[in-house]
Amino acid sequence: MAKDNVTAPDLTAAHAAPLNTNEAQPQAACRQQDAAANAATADHGPDAASSIAPTVVEQVTTSDKIAWSSIIMLGMLTAFGPFCTDLYLPAVPTITRELNTDASTMQLTLTTSFLGLALGQLFIGPLSDAFGRKRPLYASLIIFALSSAACAYAPNITFLVIARLFQGMAGAGGIVLSRAIACDMYQGARLTQFMSLLMTVNSLAPILGPIVGSLITTFFDWPAMFLFLALWGVLLLLGSLKAVPESLPPVKRSPQISAAIMDMLKEFTNARFMCLALSLSFVQGSFFGYLASSPFIFQTIFGLSPLAYSLVFAANAACITVAANGAGFMAKRFSEPFVVKLALVWQLIATAAFGLDVLLELHNIVLVGLSLAIFVAMMGAAQTAGFGPVMGSRSGGAGAASGLFGVLTFIFGAIAAPLVGLMGETSMLPQFLVMVVCTICALILFHFGLKRHNF
Repeated sequence: MAKDNVTAPDLTAAHAAPLNTNEAQPQAACRQQDAAANAATADHGPDAASSIAPTVVEQVTTSDKIAWSSIIMLGMLTAFGPFCTDLYLPAVPTITRELNTDASTMQLTLTTSFLGLALGQLFIGPLSDAFGRKRPLYASLIIFALSSAACAYAPNITFLVIARLFQGMAGAGGIVLSRAIACDMYQGARLTQFMSLLMTVNSLAPILGPIVGSLITTFFDWPAMFLFLALWGVLLLLGSLKAVPESLPPVKRSPQISAAIMDMLKEFTNARFMCLALSLSFVQGSFFGYLASSPFIFQTIFGLSPLAYSLVFAANAACITVAANGAGFMAKRFSEPFVVKLALVWQLIATAAFGLDVLLELHNIVLVGLSLAIFVAMMGAAQTAGFGPVMGSRSGGAGAASGLFGVLTFIFGAIAAPLVGLMGETSMLPQFLVMVVCTICALILFHFGLKRHNF
């Protein structure tokens, strides 16, 4: 599909040669191939569509290729929500004291932020299907900057909680729109390769967020952290004006917002989409469980210092990056579903190794560390390779489907995170059970989803 004139190198060497931009390719042929790709998706799923889609893309023009500056910008937008949350964590104790509140009330600022990140995707996705990708993105970034400034000047905890809700809703725009733009630009194996690049940028958020937050709180008062986020929102807005293309032309937009919302609601009756989306939501849920339990596993149980734990955390984030890029590389030679299933099998193997330590009470930090590193790395591979099949199975607009998919992942994360602490800070058994249940459910749903037809 043709896009705005954004010339750039292709994502892979296989597509590095310039394509013919003359009008030798009749539009009728393009429409026939698009119809063939859609029919293959409906009848045989993403596997069949991916074999046709690259041909369609290659025979259009170089205008559908996206610049590396746009890749970096979209990656930063994808990391919007996680970076916003991680940056803020080092200042939580200080804010609690200075606003004269308690820890449980202070947790509401985190809860409302996650709630905003989830709800925002439901609203912004359909809006982008009706008005294009750029206008909702600009509105999200402006609201994010304003709400971040409001957080900096919050006079009390109630005001801060409300401001964080709007900050989360605005931050959701970067997540859902970057995914929707990716679906507009690519499909099949090339979409998987593109998502691996976004995952590379996104995986830096949990590493850089706490570090930047700690530096700010070391030299400045806590309002400076939110002013930094406001400035960051303005810079992303300026960067988006220049680097992010409008990937949804008017002819492909929903005629009304109500139609876009109905498209999203129809996805609930799309068995293929729901099975594949729920499968990756289970994968994401197990990862949220790891995020919640890892500080207690490595610091409380194994006695690592905060610095040593941060190094372990950073190493696991690096493993996610490597696995995500590996998934993009494998997608050029194998089907995306094969890569997802392979990643889930490796997650089962890592879970078995982790369970060996838990059930036999070995307390071997090397075994636990390696098994968790493999487990989270395979999360990166599964999410990267699975995104294409999920979005390829949608029946409506990419924005609405991306928003629904994002909400599901947040819901499963919110469910899994508290479960890992049910037996206290010194037990790894709940984390093991979460890993087992989530991985098995993900495998079953993904396999079942591939067998279903779209409704």
